[in-house]
Amino acid sequence: MKFCWSALLLAGCAISANAQAPSSQAPATPIPVATFAQFPALSGAKLSKDGQLIAAKLRVGDEKVLGIIDLAQPNAKPNLVARDGEFMGYGQKRVIDWSWFDDQNLIITLAEYTAIDGDKTDVLRLINYNARTKKVTLLGWDDSFLSANNILWRSHEGRPRILLSRFRAGKGYERLFNPEVIEVDLETGKQTIVQQRNPVVGAWEADGNGVVRLGFGTDREKGKRTVLYRKDASSPFKTIIDEKMERYSDGNVVPSIFLADGKTGIATSRSDGYSAAFEIDLDTMKLGKKIFSVPGYDIDAVLPNEADNAIEAIAWTDTKARRKYFTPRLAEIQAGLDDLFGKGNAYIASADRARERILVMVGSSRQRGSYYLYDTRTGQVQMVGYLNNSLKDMDLNPVQTVRYKARDGQSIEAFLTLPRLKPAKALPLIVLPHGGPWARDEEGFDRWAQPLAELGYAVIQPNYRGSSGYGKAWEKLADGNWGASMQDDLLDAITYLAGQGIADPKRVCIMGWSYGGYAASRAAQRDGKYYRCAISGAGVHDLPDMVAYDKNYLGAYGATYIGSAGRLADISPARHAAEFSIPILIVHGAKDDRVPVSQSRDLVKKLKDAGKVEGKDFVYLEQPKNTHHFPFEKDEVQFIEAVRDFLAKHNPA
Repeated sequence: MKFCWSALLLAGCAISANAQAPSSQAPATPIPVATFAQFPALSGAKLSKDGQLIAAKLRVGDEKVLGIIDLAQPNAKPNLVARDGEFMGYGQKRVIDWSWFDDQNLIITLAEYTAIDGDKTDVLRLINYNARTKKVTLLGWDDSFLSANNILWRSHEGRPRILLSRFRAGKGYERLFNPEVIEVDLETGKQTIVQQRNPVVGAWEADGNGVVRLGFGTDREKGKRTVLYRKDASSPFKTIIDEKMERYSDGNVVPSIFLADGKTGIATSRSDGYSAAFEIDLDTMKLGKKIFSVPGYDIDAVLPNEADNAIEAIAWTDTKARRKYFTPRLAEIQAGLDDLFGKGNAYIASADRARERILVMVGSSRQRGSYYLYDTRTGQVQMVGYLNNSLKDMDLNPVQTVRYKARDGQSIEAFLTLPRLKPAKALPLIVLPHGGPWARDEEGFDRWAQPLAELGYAVIQPNYRGSSGYGKAWEKLADGNWGASMQDDLLDAITYLAGQGIADPKRVCIMGWSYGGYAASRAAQRDGKYYRCAISGAGVHDLPDMVAYDKNYLGAYGATYIGSAGRLADISPARHAAEFSIPILIVHGAKDDRVPVSQSRDLVKKLKDAGKVEGKDFVYLEQPKNTHHFPFEKDEVQFIEAVRDFLAKHNPA
C-alpha cells in the first residue's frame, strides 16, 4: 500500500527521512495563555463500526460534552449526548469513557465519586445510547454495588448483548470482593446472571464466545492467590493455582485474550522485571513464549481483535505512546503513517469494523494536533477537525526527551519544553511534576508546559521514581520516599539543566496538580533555598487527614510502604507551616471530591497561624464550581492566568 495524502498538502508521495506532521508557522509574538487553556474542539474521537459516526468529547460553550458527528451530514450540528453533572435523576456523574458496540449503539462509562462504607471511591456505571432512536438504557444498574463497568464480552451476532462482571448489592464481605457475571441486553437493559459469585474469586474472564472460563482471587491477609479454570461451558471449574503471593510478584498472571485454538491465551507478566506479553497455557496457567516486550519499559495493554480471539495490537509508552499492530492491514497503514509524518507523529485513533475507514490523529510533540479520516478504498483524506481551533497545526514550543542522574545514581527520564521565542540559555525554569504519583508524562504537547514555555520559561517534567511504565523495580524505589527521594529527583533536574547551561538555578519555581500539588507544597516547606516560588493545585497537604477522609487514598501500599501515621505527619507540609520559606499560590476547587478543598483551606489557616501573610507569603484561589478535573473551561483559564500573574511577580521571565 502506497500513501499519497495530497489533501494534507504534502509534496508528492516520496518518503522523506525528514517526514513530519503538516504544520503552520506560529506568530512572532507570544500567544495568550488563555488560548492554550481552551478545551479541545474534539477529543477521544471514535468511529462507529460502519464508519459513519464519530463519538467524541466536543467543546460546547464552557464545557466538554459527549457528542456524535454524522459523517454523511458534514454541515449538520452534532447530536449532544451527555455532559458532566446531574444525570437523569441518578446523581452527579462524569462521562469518562465511551466505545461503539456496533453501528448505532454507544456504550458510555459514567463515574461518581461516592462514599462507600466510610471510604471514598469512583463508582462506575454503564449506559447504552442508541444513536438512531436516541434511547438511553441503563446497563446492569439494578442490584449493583460499587462499580459495574467491567465488560468481559460483546456479542457478535443476534441481539446486542454484553457480559458484565459486577459486585451485587447486599450485606457481608462478598459484596465487596466477590463479583458475579450478568448478561445484559443493550436495547432492553434486561439482565440475567450467568455466573454466580464464588468466595475465592475476585475477578472473572470470558473467551470470545462469551463463555466465562476463568476466575481468580487474592487473599491479602493470607498472602495467597487462587485461580479457577474450565475448558468450556459444559465443564466444571477446577482449582489450578493455589499458592502464596509476594509484594511486587506478578500476582495473578491470567489471560486477557483466549486464542482461537482453545488451548492458549495471551497474558502480561513482569517476570522479567518489566510488563511483557506472553503466551500462557490455559490448562496450567504457566507462561510460554514471550510475544512482545520493550527494553526498559512496561507494555500498557494487549488489545484484542474484533472477534476477541487474537491480538490486534500491543500498546506501550517509551518516550511517546506507541502501538505494534499484529493485524497486517493495520500494521501496513501505521507504517505508511510513520513514513509520511515521522514515527510517533500520527497514529490510528480508531477504525471501522472492516478496517477501511481509519480515523487518524496527526500532530508532533509541539502541535496541538488534528483528526483526519482516511478511506483506504478511495485514498481520500478528509479533515475532521483541529483539537484547538485557535492553535490549529501551529509549530509551537519544542519538546525533547532528556535523561539525567539522580544523586543516588538512578537515571531519570524527563521531558523538556523550551520557549520558541528565546535562546535556550540561562532560562528561568519551572519544574512540573505529574500527579498520581502512579502515572507518568511523555514527550508530547502538554496543556500547561506549552503556555509556560510561551511565557519564556523552560519546563521540565521528570518521571521521578515511582512513576508508572518503567518496571517494578522503579516503582519499588518510591517505597518510603514520599517527600524525600521523590522530592530530590525533582531537585536533581535543576542541577542537570543548570549544568547544561539551559536553566538559571537561581530562577526556579515548582508547579503541580494533585500529587504534583503535594510535591509543590512540600518543596515550599522543605526546599525553599532551591526555588523562588511554588504553585500547588488540588494538593494534598496533610496526609493523615487525607487518609482519614479516604482510607483508600494511599491504599495498602501507603499503609505499609509509605510509612506509619507518624511518618505521614512528618512529610505533610501543612503540619510544618512555619517552615514555608517561599511564596506559594494555592488553588483548589470547592467541589473537589478526590482531594477535598479542606486540604487547602486548612493549609491556609495554618499558614496564617504561623504568621504568614496572605498576598505576600501565599495567595489562595478557591474556584466555587471546579472539581478535581476542570469541568469548565473558564476555571482552567482562570488557573493558568493566575499562574502567569504569580510567576510574573515572583519569577519573571
